Amino acid sequence: MPETRLECVSPEAARKVAAEADAPSQDHRARADGSMVVLSYSDKRYPLNVADWAFQAGHASDRAAADVIASL
Repeated sequence: MPETRLECVSPEAARKVAAEADAPSQDHRARADGSMVVLSYSDKRYPLNVADWAFQAGHASDRAAADVIASL
């Protein structure tokens, strides 16, 4: 399964994003690794949506969200 990483503003923010985004029943996983969230996905829309939501919620910068989008 492909993976990408989203850099969050803090380890606490990464834990919040991972907790909210983890969706094993849909083959989408999220786990915090320090201030990073590792996203495993079967559909490229999943990391795109997580990155957008994390930015909108203030958990990640615009640049970090853009890096995820660019990696897809």
